[in-house]
Amino acid sequence: MISIEDLYRYPIKGFLAKPMSFAELKAGEGIPGDRGIALGTGTLDVAPDGDWVACQAFQRMSIRPDLTVFKLETSEIGARVVNPQGQSAIITSDSTVLTELSDSFEKDLKLYHRRQGCGYWDHEDAALSIINLATIEDIAQTLGIPVDPLQFRANIYVRAEPWVEFQWLGRALETDEITLDIIRPIDRCKTTSVDVKTGKSEVNMPAALQQFFGHMYCGVYASVRKGGQLRRGAAARVSSSTETMRVQKAVGVATAPKLTSWPRPARISDVQHETHDTTSFWLEDSLGALDASQIAQPGQYIRLHDLAGGHTWRSYTVSAIRKGQLRITVKCDTGLGSQAVHRLKFNDIVTISGPFGDATLRDECEAFHFVSAGIGITPSIAKLTALAEKRDRRPIVVTHVAKSQNDLVLWGDVTQAAGKLPNVDLRLHLTREADLPKGAVSVRPDVKALIAEAKATLADLHICGPTGFVAQFEREIEDVDVPRERVSIDRFTSPGVAMQMRDISPSPPITVTLQKSKISAEWRPEDGTLLEFIESLGIVTPAHCRAGICKSCQCNIASGSAQRLTGSPGDDTQRTLICSSVPSGALVLDI
Repeated sequence: MISIEDLYRYPIKGFLAKPMSFAELKAGEGIPGDRGIALGTGTLDVAPDGDWVACQAFQRMSIRPDLTVFKLETSEIGARVVNPQGQSAIITSDSTVLTELSDSFEKDLKLYHRRQGCGYWDHEDAALSIINLATIEDIAQTLGIPVDPLQFRANIYVRAEPWVEFQWLGRALETDEITLDIIRPIDRCKTTSVDVKTGKSEVNMPAALQQFFGHMYCGVYASVRKGGQLRRGAAARVSSSTETMRVQKAVGVATAPKLTSWPRPARISDVQHETHDTTSFWLEDSLGALDASQIAQPGQYIRLHDLAGGHTWRSYTVSAIRKGQLRITVKCDTGLGSQAVHRLKFNDIVTISGPFGDATLRDECEAFHFVSAGIGITPSIAKLTALAEKRDRRPIVVTHVAKSQNDLVLWGDVTQAAGKLPNVDLRLHLTREADLPKGAVSVRPDVKALIAEAKATLADLHICGPTGFVAQFEREIEDVDVPRERVSIDRFTSPGVAMQMRDISPSPPITVTLQKSKISAEWRPEDGTLLEFIESLGIVTPAHCRAGICKSCQCNIASGSAQRLTGSPGDDTQRTLICSSVPSGALVLDI
């Protein structure tokens, strides 16, 4: 059972919410008066006729977290805003400039009014946002801290099973009067880190979501298909059918995150037992198949979320690809993740995201050498199969290590692909096998010799396996002059997540040049991150989490370097995440 627990509207974008007992909804519109007024920053032009414009044009909590401590009173006349210093201003439908709050803003602010029935939502199609209170409670329990649901600034708060809302994508949420189409999960930025009572950030919420749940999403966006009255306390249900066309339209929205990052439902379409402890699972990713540009590339991985009935999540390399379906091959061990995956059955629904990763095949290389151990063979298989489909004529070496034939996973896939390739050398090492098959050897491969061979043949070296296995190659590669772009390493571990940004150090002004925009300006520490500085210049560039996690803001460095504020301390010289870096000297960005 799903229940409608609370309803809110936000009269002024970025400011406090106002509770509602009911809302009259119309098809194609949002809650009346929701985010209908916005205060401009002056960095972007805003159409005077009330057309939608990106959030970077307005004052908002991601750049002004203190907006949440402004008081907001509404009446038939308009809205009265009171800043922490006690200054107040009345905003009516005729107001065009805000002059009374000089202690809070450096200059008079222009006021903008969205046209009837629409609001200055973060995305043009994001009329309604929905949060599941049980999901917020699960986040709070996992983090061990109180989490106020209002940090997520939703219009509709429902109660259902935790995290089930991602299974609603492409379906409809219905009451007796209204029908809402669930179009997209909500990617979370650092606004959700702000305590609405104090305006302070106590936890990096996007980083916490990424670390504990494997994604940065919470809640779903909806559009109104059938209007009517929506009341607090109403019972709701989710339709059984999925209408992918509505999701496909949501995928195409320019400001929306890539579909690959969405947590979304997938069906277990087949289960194949490979060995005594290893099983392959085919996943039907109906939403992922909507966007042909996002189909998995050989060597990429997907994530499975909400495993083991909680916040457990794991990454698994895609071992095979076919239209609309991906295969993962998982060895069962003592870990919660693999045990939960091995309990999956045919037709079960799981939550996935991805594919991710750049450990793929390079077209410009001269040869390939795939080296793997144990279940680390999975990326090698996907890559080898892709080369076989093209009848690739470049030299290919496949070196694989396993204990015995009983532990040998998917070797049949390897030999099948090799049969279609004219220039392939298969090398199988079974270290504990008494009855060796033809062509196999019992000794371990010579790491130094393999690296030297790859270097001599100008081969791209693709390595995957347990941590200790990979570490051997990493140590040897450090002593050999192999170009970094020719080495691809895939570990069995998930990277950690930085929970907080480091402070920006004092610095004299630094010249930052935006090459494509033909803009140069002086950056100062008080300008904040490179992203905040660039936006202050009136440039809109892709950015979602604003916490150094999602990588949507990553850009190339043409010259100079940028200091990282998250992850390992140091400077970036080739690419940087502009939401979590600052210039360390004169800097030219490819923006």
